[in-house]
Amino acid sequence: MTGALAARWARTVVPSWTYRWLLPALWLGAILASVVGDTSNCSVEVPTTCGPDRTFSLAMIACFASLALLWWQPIVAAVAGVVFMALDLRYDNVASARIGWTVYGVLCAVLLIWIGTSRLRQRSLAGRMQRDQVQVPAAARTGVTSRLLVAVALVLVGAAALGLMNWQDSREDTHLRRAVEQTAVAKGINDDGELALQLPDGSSRKVSVAGDYDTGEEILVLVDPADRDWLRLRAELADYTFWYTVAGGAWLLALLFVLRDLRLRRARPRRSWSGPAMPVRIDPHISGAFAVRSADGTVLLGLLDADLDDEASDLRLLEAFSVLDEEEQAEAPAKLRREWAQTLMRYRGDALLVGDLAEGSWPTLLLGSQALRPVSPFRAFRKLPWHDETASSLPTDFEPAEDAPTAPPVEPAREVPTLPWEVPLRARSWWSLPALIAVLLVGPLAVGAFASWGEWFGACMATLVGAQLVHSLGSRALFRVTATATDLWIRTGWLERRLSWRVVDSVEVEEDGLSLEAGDDWHVVGGIADKELANVAAVFETLRLRSHTGLPEEPIARRPSPVLLINAIYVAVCVLILVLTRWNPF
Repeated sequence: MTGALAARWARTVVPSWTYRWLLPALWLGAILASVVGDTSNCSVEVPTTCGPDRTFSLAMIACFASLALLWWQPIVAAVAGVVFMALDLRYDNVASARIGWTVYGVLCAVLLIWIGTSRLRQRSLAGRMQRDQVQVPAAARTGVTSRLLVAVALVLVGAAALGLMNWQDSREDTHLRRAVEQTAVAKGINDDGELALQLPDGSSRKVSVAGDYDTGEEILVLVDPADRDWLRLRAELADYTFWYTVAGGAWLLALLFVLRDLRLRRARPRRSWSGPAMPVRIDPHISGAFAVRSADGTVLLGLLDADLDDEASDLRLLEAFSVLDEEEQAEAPAKLRREWAQTLMRYRGDALLVGDLAEGSWPTLLLGSQALRPVSPFRAFRKLPWHDETASSLPTDFEPAEDAPTAPPVEPAREVPTLPWEVPLRARSWWSLPALIAVLLVGPLAVGAFASWGEWFGACMATLVGAQLVHSLGSRALFRVTATATDLWIRTGWLERRLSWRVVDSVEVEEDGLSLEAGDDWHVVGGIADKELANVAAVFETLRLRSHTGLPEEPIARRPSPVLLINAIYVAVCVLILVLTRWNPF
C-alpha cells in the first residue's frame, strides 16, 4: 500500500478522542444528571429506593463497563452503553437521568456504526491492492498466558463476591426472622452523619442512613430482641446486592480476557499457513510495538505489538526497545546502547504484512526469514485535537556499523592504593547530612505533636513522609563505593551491593561514571569525582586483572546498609510514639 491509497486508508480511522475523552466526559455528565435529578426519598412503600435492588445492581455492570472498557475495547464499551440506555429507559423514572443516558447511548450506537463502517472501509481499501500469497511458518506453542491466569483469578473473585453476599444475606435473614417492628423518634444527625434514634423503651441508638429525616419524625424500625446491636430502618434494609455488580464485572472481564486469548491463539496456528501479503515498512516504536508504514514510508498506518517465536531472541528484542526511552538510555552504558540500537536495526525496514490491514485485526509481519506474530490487535495511531501520537523510533541516519569507534581500553594502574580503598566521590551537598539529622530529630516530635492533638492522619503522614526523607537524604549522605582486593562494594539506598572482581569482564569510562560489564549484566558506578575518573578506572582494571586466578566466580551479593538501619529505627520510634499516645494520651 503506497501513496494516495495509504492516505485514504488513514483518513478512515475513527479519531480516538471520541471514545477516549468525549464519551467518558458524557458518561460523567449522565451520572451527574442522574444524581441531581433524583429527588426521591427512602420509603417503606418503595423499599428498593434505599434497600436491596438486584435489577439496579445488575444494570450497573453495563453502566460501569460502558466507561471502564472505552480505552481497552471501545466496541464492547459502546455495546454496554446501548444496553444500559435500554435498561435505564425501562426502569428509571428520573427525567434528567433518562435524557442523559439516552444521549450517551445514542452516541455509543453512533460510535458502533462508525467503527464498523470504518473497518469495512479499511478492509475494502486494502483489498484493492494486488497481493501475493505467501507461506507463513508454523508458530511456536503458546502456553498458559498471563491473560488466562488473570481470567482464572477474576472468576475466583466473582465467586468469592457471590459467596460473601450469600453469607451476609443469610446472616441478615436470621435477624429479620427474629425482628420486631417498633416506632422510633429521630433526635437529629450527629457530626459523623449518623441518625440518633430514641426507641419506645427509652434507649438510644445511632445508625447510618441514606435518606433525609427531620428531628422529631417517627420512623419504623426493626429490632432484634436477641441482638441488641442490630437495628434496621424499614425503609432502608441492608443492601448487599452490590456484590452482583462486583461479581458480574469480574466475570465480564474474565470472559473478555479469554476471548482475547483465543484470538491470540487463532493468530498463531501450530501449522504453516498461507495468506495474502502486503508490502509495508516497519520501525520499532517506543511503546514496544512496531510502527507500520506504507511501503514508501510516507504514511503512518498504525502499531502492531508483536514478538518472535524464539524466546531468547524475543527477550533481546524486548530489552533493545530501551534505547528508545530517553531515561533508560541515559542510565545505560554506551556499549549497551550500541548493542540495543544494532538489535533494533535488524527489525527495521521492508516487511510483508500477512492478513487483514484493519483496526482490530491480528496480522503477522514477515521480515526476511523471521515472523513477528501479533500479541494484541493492530491499531491506528491515536489522534487528539491538541496532539497526535508519533512514531518515535531510531534516527533515520543511524548506521549500525560493526567497526564504529569505541572507547579506548582502560590501562591498568601501576600502583594500587591501600586496600580497602574508598573511591573518591564528587563533593556531596553540604546540607545532606545536617538535613538528615534534622529530620531524625524533628520527625518524631512532629508525630508526637500531631498524635497528642488527635490528628492521627497528620501523625501517620508525618511518619511516612519522614521515612521517605530519611531514605532520600540518607542515600545521599551515606553513599559509598569501596574497593577491596576481591570485591567492589557499592552502597546505594537500603542495600550495599557486592560485585566480585572475578565476574567483571571489562571496565569502561562513561561521561558521568564507570560501566562494569559482568556477563549479560551491566553495573554503572556514578558519583565519582571527574578529575579522579581515569585513575579510578585504572585501579578497577588492575584489581579485575589480578582477580583472574582461575577460582570459580562468585554471585552478586547484597547486604543491608546503614540507611536501612536508620530508616528502621526512625519508623520504630514513630510507631512507638503513636502507640504510647494512643493508649496513654497526654
